[in-house]
Amino acid sequence: MVSSFYPTSSCRHKHSEPYMPPATAAFQDAKFAAYGLPDGSFKSLYYETCDMNTSCGIRTPKPLPLVLFSGALGTSRLLYNNMLQSIAAAGYLVVSIDHPYDSDIVEFPDGTFIAGVDISSDAEVELALATRAADIAFVHRQLANATVAKKLFPKNIFGRRIPKTAVVGHSLGGAAAAASLLQVPSLRGAVNLDGTMFGPFLTAGTDHPFMLVGHENKTQETDPSWKATWPNLRGWKKEFEVKGAAHYSFSDLPLIAAVLGLQDGLPVEVEQVLGRIEGERMANLTVAYVAAFLEKVVGSGSEEQFAVGTRKFPEVVEVTKV
Repeated sequence: MVSSFYPTSSCRHKHSEPYMPPATAAFQDAKFAAYGLPDGSFKSLYYETCDMNTSCGIRTPKPLPLVLFSGALGTSRLLYNNMLQSIAAAGYLVVSIDHPYDSDIVEFPDGTFIAGVDISSDAEVELALATRAADIAFVHRQLANATVAKKLFPKNIFGRRIPKTAVVGHSLGGAAAAASLLQVPSLRGAVNLDGTMFGPFLTAGTDHPFMLVGHENKTQETDPSWKATWPNLRGWKKEFEVKGAAHYSFSDLPLIAAVLGLQDGLPVEVEQVLGRIEGERMANLTVAYVAAFLEKVVGSGSEEQFAVGTRKFPEVVEVTKV
């Protein structure tokens, strides 16, 4: 299953879309009840969209770049909806990917769903990584099919060819983003948000641009897989540490907690998962740095947005300067 997001310069019919379909929302409510989330929280969430049938999208002289996204192990793609919508608003076509049996739940349009399986051993994680990379490659190939592309994007903003494409991933999705560069040479670069690296990419590396973004104390000095990967990143590369962030800071969860009025006074065990940065600020921070990478790699080539990010978000520290 995939979701697509795209920017529009005009919208005649805005409407509120459920943040998640019913079965997924009920599943997430039950899952996060252990963290103190009130029952019905996910069912109560909506976000504003524009009706694809009435919006013509944004008209540009060149095709908009494409971003493929893969989330964390055991995590629905829908828990990144706000982040990905904001990335799209910066001028990108975005497709997020769920990996059945890997995501905790994948719900289909007819209401049926597939629950995730327990993936814990090294061999299972390696298989999940390879499967994710194959899924990313498959989705990229399918977008060359005009029928598929038309279902995801208005025809006037998706040309006859697949546009310049980068891959962004969180956690295991970050490792999958890296692995996909080995499968699809035409991809322009990748971002790993807080993911430990696995598989052949550790030694194979890439000539493509690559960015590592870690939570507080996750750097080359604390993650051996990042240290092993860094010398094999032969192209443009950057590494950042976000002070005050935790692993799931790079999802919509901190923003959801803030919207629901739950961020103040979170239990210590929840703060260790969501981090200490206020939800909206963390969302803006993540989008700013991902968008800066995209501008560099599939946009104009400018790095000015990184300078803007440095001034605006002092909690983001560049770890390794090369």
